Amino acid sequence: MTAIFAGVAHAALVAVAARMVGLETVAIAALTFGVALVVALAGGMLLLAIVAMLRLGLIQSLILFFVSVQLIVIWLEFFFFEFQNGWADISWQYGLISVPASLIAWHQSIYAVYKSV
Repeated sequence: MTAIFAGVAHAALVAVAARMVGLETVAIAALTFGVALVVALAGGMLLLAIVAMLRLGLIQSLILFFVSVQLIVIWLEFFFFEFQNGWADISWQYGLISVPASLIAWHQSIYAVYKSV
Protein backbone atom coordinates (compact mmCIF):
# COMPACT_ATOMS: atom_id res chain seq x y z
CA MET A 1 0.00 0.00 0.00
CA THR A 2 2.89 2.35 0.81
CA ALA A 3 4.54 1.62 -2.53
CA ILE A 4 1.30 2.25 -4.42
CA PHE A 5 0.87 5.59 -2.67
CA ALA A 6 4.50 6.56 -3.37
CA GLY A 7 4.17 5.68 -7.06
CA VAL A 8 0.93 7.57 -7.58
CA ALA A 9 2.00 10.59 -5.50
CA HIS A 10 5.36 10.90 -7.23
CA ALA A 11 3.77 10.63 -10.68
CA ALA A 12 1.17 13.24 -9.69
CA LEU A 13 3.87 15.67 -8.52
CA VAL A 14 5.81 15.17 -11.75
CA ALA A 15 2.63 15.66 -13.80
CA VAL A 16 1.84 18.90 -11.96
CA ALA A 17 5.40 20.18 -12.42
CA ALA A 18 5.47 19.21 -16.11
CA ARG A 19 1.87 20.40 -16.61
CA MET A 20 1.07 17.28 -18.60
CA VAL A 21 0.23 13.62 -18.18
CA GLY A 22 1.67 11.14 -20.62
CA LEU A 23 3.48 7.88 -21.03
CA GLU A 24 6.43 9.28 -19.08
CA THR A 25 4.18 9.85 -16.08
CA VAL A 26 3.10 6.21 -16.15
CA ALA A 27 6.74 5.12 -16.42
CA ILE A 28 7.69 7.32 -13.44
CA ALA A 29 4.84 5.86 -11.40
CA ALA A 30 5.91 2.31 -12.26
CA LEU A 31 9.58 2.97 -11.49
CA THR A 32 8.75 4.71 -8.22
CA PHE A 33 6.43 1.85 -7.27
CA GLY A 34 9.22 -0.67 -7.91
CA VAL A 35 11.80 1.20 -5.86
CA ALA A 36 9.32 1.93 -3.07
CA LEU A 37 8.18 -1.71 -2.98
CA VAL A 38 11.72 -3.03 -2.51
CA VAL A 39 12.51 -0.39 0.12
CA ALA A 40 9.16 -0.82 1.90
CA LEU A 41 9.45 -4.60 2.12
CA ALA A 42 13.05 -4.66 3.32
CA GLY A 43 12.75 -1.59 5.52
CA GLY A 44 9.37 -2.63 6.85
CA MET A 45 10.68 -5.99 8.00
CA LEU A 46 13.59 -4.29 9.75
CA LEU A 47 11.37 -1.68 11.41
CA LEU A 48 8.89 -4.32 12.58
CA ALA A 49 11.76 -6.35 14.04
CA ILE A 50 13.08 -3.29 15.88
CA VAL A 51 9.62 -2.46 17.25
CA ALA A 52 9.19 -6.05 18.47
CA MET A 53 12.69 -6.32 19.98
CA LEU A 54 12.45 -3.01 21.81
CA ARG A 55 8.75 -3.49 22.62
CA LEU A 56 7.94 0.02 21.50
CA GLY A 57 4.51 1.49 22.09
CA LEU A 58 2.32 3.19 19.52
CA ILE A 59 3.83 6.67 19.81
CA GLN A 60 7.43 5.43 19.91
CA SER A 61 6.87 3.18 16.89
CA LEU A 62 5.19 6.03 15.00
CA ILE A 63 8.21 8.25 15.65
CA LEU A 64 10.55 5.44 14.57
CA PHE A 65 8.63 4.92 11.31
CA PHE A 66 8.39 8.65 10.61
CA VAL A 67 12.08 9.40 11.19
CA SER A 68 13.28 6.24 9.43
CA VAL A 69 11.23 6.87 6.30
CA GLN A 70 12.43 10.49 6.11
CA LEU A 71 16.06 9.36 6.40
CA ILE A 72 15.58 6.66 3.76
CA VAL A 73 13.96 9.12 1.34
CA ILE A 74 16.80 11.62 1.83
CA TRP A 75 19.38 8.87 1.28
CA LEU A 76 17.60 7.63 -1.86
CA GLU A 77 17.45 11.16 -3.21
CA PHE A 78 21.20 11.57 -2.62
CA PHE A 79 21.86 8.13 -4.11
CA PHE A 80 19.81 8.50 -7.31
CA PHE A 81 20.57 12.14 -8.09
CA GLU A 82 23.79 14.12 -8.12
CA PHE A 83 23.86 16.94 -5.64
CA GLN A 84 26.26 19.82 -5.67
CA ASN A 85 25.10 21.76 -2.59
CA GLY A 86 24.39 18.91 -0.16
CA TRP A 87 21.44 19.42 2.14
CA ALA A 88 20.31 22.53 0.25
CA ASP A 89 19.46 20.33 -2.75
CA ILE A 90 16.89 18.18 -0.94
CA SER A 91 13.54 18.77 -2.60
CA TRP A 92 10.66 19.61 -0.26
CA GLN A 93 8.29 17.79 -2.64
CA TYR A 94 9.61 14.46 -1.42
CA GLY A 95 8.19 15.36 1.98
CA LEU A 96 4.77 15.45 0.35
CA ILE A 97 5.29 11.78 -0.47
CA SER A 98 7.35 10.52 2.46
CA VAL A 99 5.30 11.95 5.34
CA PRO A 100 2.01 10.30 4.30
CA ALA A 101 3.92 7.17 3.21
CA SER A 102 5.42 6.78 6.68
CA LEU A 103 1.99 7.21 8.27
CA ILE A 104 0.46 4.64 5.89
CA ALA A 105 3.26 2.16 6.59
CA TRP A 106 2.84 2.57 10.36
CA HIS A 107 -0.96 2.40 10.20
CA GLN A 108 -1.03 -0.71 8.01
CA SER A 109 1.51 -2.58 10.14
CA ILE A 110 1.90 -1.51 13.78
CA TYR A 111 -1.51 0.05 14.29
CA ALA A 112 -3.30 -2.79 12.48
CA VAL A 113 -1.65 -5.35 14.77
CA TYR A 114 -2.39 -3.19 17.83
CA LYS A 115 -6.10 -2.97 16.89
CA SER A 116 -6.37 -6.73 16.31
CA VAL A 117 -4.85 -7.67 19.68
